[in-house]
Amino acid sequence: MPQITLKETITRKIDIPLDTLVEVIEALSADDKKKLMSKIEASTFSLKKFKKDNLAAILTDFSETGLYEKEFLADIEAGLKKSSVYR
Repeated sequence: MPQITLKETITRKIDIPLDTLVEVIEALSADDKKKLMSKIEASTFSLKKFKKDNLAAILTDFSETGLYEKEFLADIEAGLKKSSVYR
């Protein structure tokens, strides 16, 4: 979720839902939208391809902590198998 840092006397980060961020951008004037696009185009950031981990490795990580009951681990496994990533 995108975040913004507000600086006054207190610095605080808040989460901004993507829909809200889009609303804010849509409310900008045409000139401000051009300035924003210029800054975005000038910034250097890289997107990395999502790398899914082995399902067994994920379950092992949870299991080895000793914090979770078998039923919970089974629910995690079932949920992951149903997820779009592991279908």
